[in-house]
Amino acid sequence: MAFRRTTSLALTTGALALLLAACAGGDDATTSGDGRVTGDVNTANSAKVGTGGTVTYTITYPISNWNVLNTGGATYSVLDVAGVLMPGVFTMRPDGSPVRNEALVTSAEKVGDSPQTIKYTIDPKAVWSDGRPISADDFVYTWRALDPRQCPKCQAANTAGYDRIKSVTGSDGGRTVTVVFDQPYVDWKALFSPFLPAHVAKTYGPTDTAAGLEKSFNEGFATSVPKFSAGPFRIEEFTADGSVVMVRNEKWYGKPPNLDKLVFRLITDVSQQPTSLANEEVDVIYPNPQVDIVQQVDELPGIRYQVTPGASVHQIWLNLNAPALKDVALRKAIFQAVSVQELIDKTIGQFDDTAEPMKSHMFLGGAPGYTDAVTAFEYGIGDAEKAKKTLNDAGYTGAGSKLVAPDGTSVPSLRFAVQAGDKLRASEAQLVKAALAPLGVDVQVATVSNTVEAVQEGNWAMTVGTVSQSPFTTTSNIPYYLSCPEGVAFCRFNLNNYRNPKVDALLNEALSATSAEAATKKLQEADTIVSSDYAILPLYQNRSFLAYDAKLGNIRDNSLGFPTYNTEQWGLLGES
Repeated sequence: MAFRRTTSLALTTGALALLLAACAGGDDATTSGDGRVTGDVNTANSAKVGTGGTVTYTITYPISNWNVLNTGGATYSVLDVAGVLMPGVFTMRPDGSPVRNEALVTSAEKVGDSPQTIKYTIDPKAVWSDGRPISADDFVYTWRALDPRQCPKCQAANTAGYDRIKSVTGSDGGRTVTVVFDQPYVDWKALFSPFLPAHVAKTYGPTDTAAGLEKSFNEGFATSVPKFSAGPFRIEEFTADGSVVMVRNEKWYGKPPNLDKLVFRLITDVSQQPTSLANEEVDVIYPNPQVDIVQQVDELPGIRYQVTPGASVHQIWLNLNAPALKDVALRKAIFQAVSVQELIDKTIGQFDDTAEPMKSHMFLGGAPGYTDAVTAFEYGIGDAEKAKKTLNDAGYTGAGSKLVAPDGTSVPSLRFAVQAGDKLRASEAQLVKAALAPLGVDVQVATVSNTVEAVQEGNWAMTVGTVSQSPFTTTSNIPYYLSCPEGVAFCRFNLNNYRNPKVDALLNEALSATSAEAATKKLQEADTIVSSDYAILPLYQNRSFLAYDAKLGNIRDNSLGFPTYNTEQWGLLGES
């Protein structure tokens, strides 16, 4: 499922930077010839390029919501596009380290602890594509839309930190922004990355009320193709076939881009993307890595590619709104029956033998804080007999034939939603189906055109989600594990409606921690409680797979910021 955090929505502490750098190695990147590119992830594919030309980049998911800060808009395709258009105070380097956006702000620093106070100074040259200066008003609007106290019905992908701000004020003609918190917030560098234009919000109606904020955020920015940009390119056309055509943003205040045009071409069938690359219909593909796709690309002449440890985790999500799955005993049996190691061996392990089962919900393997939080709860052990015993002890009957719940009703078929064309997730779904059959549990694998929309509609019992982490670990986990308000079926990225008040308390305590180490201890406690609830089964750390024409320089994978984090640097070799 295309659940991923945004370019800088994915920002978190420097822990992940160490992890990715260690995985990538410290040598200079291989940049000549074709084939797999290795070495330093921050300099991979660096090259001197000319000016001019067009690059076509493949997107997989149809765009139906353009607001990258909205739950429905934070999908892979929108994240790719937003990486070009949207401004953020901090950006992520490929190694996972957050760096200040020097073109946008000349400073961003904490200037007080009691209360916590952050001060941003906006570069006077920074303007939106219509010439309007980027100002404190944009920070104020974004804060108000993402703060549930001020806009309870804004469908924000993540409210962490914004709900702790007391005030956002401008001075020096709006070029200085002062943010004062009413509670400490350890991950303050994750805020305002990206942010939205306040003057555009007002074109959708007044924004001085909660209703006005809701309309602009949930409808205006979501349904309108962005005519604004604060990046090196702007949208010229959203085509009938769902592709996005960009041209240079004449008002861009950073280093001028090398390319004349950037095209995002929609190809929903992932299996067809390598063919399009081979036929020179597209220049870049960024699909979820699958065995056959990696093998196909490896055999293509004139193509470079990267396979790198991603900043996300594949997980099996159980829909806690589904009546049958409200029983923890059935959920536990499901997790006992599925063999995570077998699933890895038959999928991602076929092209990356370093993949191994994840043992945590909240930390990436190798990151500070990563500990085994699942083995004690028998996650992913592939033991059907233990699973049957769990069911029998809970009063179920018919295990091994047709499972019947303790109340005498038959356990219904469980609908496993899978994105069309995604062979990796389809394979994972089929392996889960086979693992649960011995329990008398029927799994119906349902192919859907848009998994995010299908899940939000509620007609599902299981799916595979890609949950992104970042150096700001607490902020990363809030959207997935903080309880939704009572009476709603899902919120943020908590689409399976997980809720536990003890986890809520620990997450909030982690946000207020005075150090990353103190926050980590709170998250470790929460991790164990989440495991005891049997709602989400971690599978493995995802791999990112980026393939591109060897004539293209300075494009590289960035699993936190997306490859589009530096499109102004992209260029064609030999162009003048």
